[in-house]
Amino acid sequence: MISDKNLGEGVKLEMKRELAVSEKHFFKDYADLPLLKNVPVTVFIAYNRPIERYEKEMNSKLGINDRFWFDAYDQLRIKHYANLIKQNNNCELILLPGYSHGIHQQDPDKVGTSINVLFKRITH
Repeated sequence: MISDKNLGEGVKLEMKRELAVSEKHFFKDYADLPLLKNVPVTVFIAYNRPIERYEKEMNSKLGINDRFWFDAYDQLRIKHYANLIKQNNNCELILLPGYSHGIHQQDPDKVGTSINVLFKRITH
């Protein structure tokens, strides 16, 4: 994607940043975090999302099966975040099939409602 002339400079910069933090270890930024015990948390995880045209083209060139790769990545993310909050009695994990990365843009009501529910739960 970094060398794709059809993508904007901002997307390319984001891809460079992502590559730098993910190159040696997925979730490198979170690897040393302690488990989130008793911190109010709601985690949204989008999975089984539509595959973008540029991803299909890139994966086709690389000989990668799109759906298999994304499904495996989804399972890795779900397992990682579930593990991060597993000892927290004040958390919620919400799986959103078919959603994209921008959950707050795709469904702002769901995000706002979840924030309000979490706020009411911890203040009452």
